[in-house]
Amino acid sequence: MSNQEAAPAIRHLVGVERLLRPKSLAIVGVSSTPGSPGLGVWNNLKNFGCAIETWLVSRSRDEVDGHACVRSVDELPEGIDVAVLCVPASAAVESVTACARRKVGVVVLYGAGYAEAGALGQRIQDEVVSIAEQHGMAVAGPNCMGLTNFVDGVPVTFAPGLQHTPTGHEPGVAILTQSGGMMSNLREMSQAKGVPISYAISTGNEAGLGVEEYLEYLVTDRDTKTVAMYVEQIRNPQRFLALARRARLSNKSIVLLHSGRSAASREAAQSHTGAMVKDVRIAKTLLQAEGVIVVETMEDLVDVAHMLTCFVQLPTAGPGILTDSGALKGFALDYADAIGLELPGLSSATRQRLNEVMPSYTTSSNPLDITAQALSEMSLYTETAAALLHDEAVGSLMVVVLPGSLQIALRKAKGVLLAVDGASKPAVFVIMGEGSPLSEELVPTLRQHHVPLFRSPERAMRAMTAVVQHARWLAELRSREALDDTASGNAKSAGVPGVQVPAQTILVPPSGSLMEHEGKGMLAALGIPTPLGGLCQTADEAVELAKSIGYPLVLKIQAPSILHKSDVGGVIVGIGNEAALRENWRQLMQNVGSACPNVHLDGVLVERMAKPGAEMVVGAKRDSTWGPVLMVGMGGVWIELLHDVRLLQPGLPVELIEREILSLQAAPLLTGTRGSGRMDVRALAVVVEKVGQLICTNPEIAEIDLNPVVVYRAGQGVQVLDAVILGVRLEGRESQAGECKGSSNTCQGGNL
Repeated sequence: MSNQEAAPAIRHLVGVERLLRPKSLAIVGVSSTPGSPGLGVWNNLKNFGCAIETWLVSRSRDEVDGHACVRSVDELPEGIDVAVLCVPASAAVESVTACARRKVGVVVLYGAGYAEAGALGQRIQDEVVSIAEQHGMAVAGPNCMGLTNFVDGVPVTFAPGLQHTPTGHEPGVAILTQSGGMMSNLREMSQAKGVPISYAISTGNEAGLGVEEYLEYLVTDRDTKTVAMYVEQIRNPQRFLALARRARLSNKSIVLLHSGRSAASREAAQSHTGAMVKDVRIAKTLLQAEGVIVVETMEDLVDVAHMLTCFVQLPTAGPGILTDSGALKGFALDYADAIGLELPGLSSATRQRLNEVMPSYTTSSNPLDITAQALSEMSLYTETAAALLHDEAVGSLMVVVLPGSLQIALRKAKGVLLAVDGASKPAVFVIMGEGSPLSEELVPTLRQHHVPLFRSPERAMRAMTAVVQHARWLAELRSREALDDTASGNAKSAGVPGVQVPAQTILVPPSGSLMEHEGKGMLAALGIPTPLGGLCQTADEAVELAKSIGYPLVLKIQAPSILHKSDVGGVIVGIGNEAALRENWRQLMQNVGSACPNVHLDGVLVERMAKPGAEMVVGAKRDSTWGPVLMVGMGGVWIELLHDVRLLQPGLPVELIEREILSLQAAPLLTGTRGSGRMDVRALAVVVEKVGQLICTNPEIAEIDLNPVVVYRAGQGVQVLDAVILGVRLEGRESQAGECKGSSNTCQGGNL
C-alpha cells in the first residue's frame, strides 16, 4: 500500500476509534420536540448515565432539558471527538464546514436526502465528504441511526427504547448493519435473549466510514468476540475477504446475512457457467471459504452469533440431546435429518451409565428422553447431562425441556448447570413455549455459565448445525494451512521454487472467446483429457485423420463468431466410415452456410466420438469484484433443468473437491446405483483443481465452461467433450467486424 493509500485508511481507523469511544460529543441541531433525533440522543446519554463531555448546539434555544446550549458550532471548543448533526441535508455542507473549522474528529449525519434521494442529494453527499477529507475528519452516515457502545455505555444514536445491558468482563457480539432499522431490530432481538452486545452500529450510505472500516476495528477489539452483520452490499470485496481472514486467524467469528438486493445478478448467455454463477453466490462461496458463516434469516443471525459468543470451544461433532418430552425425541430425529445435523450414537459405556440412573422403562439413546420421572427426581437432569457430556462422540449438550412453573424451569436449568460446570464441551438450554414467562433469575444464571437460552428447539438445532459445520471447516483450514506452511518451509530449505502452472501459448482475445480446438489445447497443456482429434480444413484431411484416430467420429464447426455450434447445425455425431464422413462434411458446410452465409471458418474439429458415461459440468468465472470461483455439477442437458451444482473456492485440495462433488443431489449417480458401479470422482476432482489453476494464472480468462465432462468408471478417468473459454469483457467495446448475424439470430458474436 502506498503512503497516499495508507493515509485515509489510518484516518478512518482513528475515526472509528474516536466514534466508538468518544471523550467528547456535540449534538448539533438539538431540539426539545419529543421524538426529534437530537433530543433522542440526549435522552439516551442521560439514561445510560454517560459522563462524557457533551455540548448542545441550538440556534433557537438557550437550554434543552436544563442543559445549556451554544448558538453555533463555532462556539464549540476545538477537537471534539464526535459531532452529531441533526440537520436537514440542505444544511449539511454548512454544518460540516463549521465542524472542520473547529477540528472535530468525526461527523455523524443521521438525516435522509443524500445519495439515496437522487442527483442533488448525491452532490451534497460528495461535497460533505470532500470537505471532511480535506480537513482530516471522518464521516459516519448519512442516512443512518448512529451507534451504541455498550462496553463503555456511550449511545450515539436516537434509537428509542434503548436499554443499557453491559457486557460485563466477557467479550460480546458486535452488531454491524447498513440499515439503521435493522440495527435496532437485531439489537432488541439479541437483548431479549440475553446476548452480550459490545456495539450496535449502523453505517447508512457509507459516504465515509463503511462496514470494512468498522470491521477492521472490531477484529482487533478486545471486547468483541463475534460480529453479526446485515448488509445489502459489500463495497470492497477484496478488503472484506482479507479482514475475514484476519478475524479467523484472531479466533473471532463473523456471521453474515446478505440480502443481495444491491448485488448485480448478471447472466451470461454465452456459457452455462456464466448463467449459473451469480454475484451473490460467488460472494457466499468465497466468504465461507474464509470462515464467514453466511445465514439466511435474522433469527439465525442472532442465534448463531449467540452460540459462538457463549461457546469457549466450538464443537466439531453433533450434540447429545436431553429432553423430558417423548414427543420432542421423535421430532428432533426428523428435524435433525432434514437440516443435516448429525446426532452421534452413544457409546456402550455411556448407555451403561444411563441405564444405572434412569427408570427401567426408558431407552438410552440420542436424543435421550428422561420422561416426567425427572420432575420427582431432579438429579436426573444432572446425572444424564453429565453422562452425555462425557461421551467422546458427543460434541455438545442440548437440553430441551417443557416449561412448567417459573421455579420448576429454573430448577431444571440449575440441575443441568451442575453437570455443565467444569465440562470442556458447550451446552444449550431450550425451554419450549415462547409465550410462557420465565424467572427473572434464569437468563442471568445461564449467561453466567456461558449457556445460551432458546425458546424454540428448531432455532437451537439450526444454529447448532451452522456452528458445527463452521467448526469443522475451521479445523480443515487450520490443517491445510499447517500443511502449506510445512511444504513451504521444506521447499525453501531445499531451494525448490513454488508450484508453477505452465505458461499458455494461446491467448484469449479480449471480449472474445477461444474456439473449441484452441481451448482444448489449453486444457491439454494441463493434462486434462480430451478426445483424440484435430483441426481439418477439407474432407480429405478429415479422412486421413480418421485413419489414425478411428471411427466413430464427431464433426464440429470452428468459427470465432459461432459459440453455440449446434444451434446452426454445426455439430454432427456418430460418423461410422469414410463415405459417411464425406457426406456429413458436405452437410455440415451446407448447414452453416445457410445459417451464417458470411461466416469465417477456421476449419472443422474432427474428434473420435467418446463412449457414454456420467455427464458433468466443470466451470470457472472471474467476477470483476470478488475474483475467480469454480463450479462443478450435473452437466449435459441436466444443468439447465436441475441446477445441481456446487461453487468452490480455487485452490482447494483434490480431497476437498471430491467431497464437495459427493454432496451434490445427484451424487448417487456417481457412487453407484443399482449395481452400476462407482464413477471416477477423483479424476473429475482433478479436472476441477486444474481449471482453478488455469483461471487463476491467466488473468485474461473471464469464464471457462466444460460441458459435458464425461466421467467413466473408477480408474478409467474422464474426457472433456466440449470447452468454451471466454476472454475478459472490455466495457463499451463495439461488436467485432464480421460478426455472424444469421437470419435465425442464433449465432453469437465475439463481443460478450
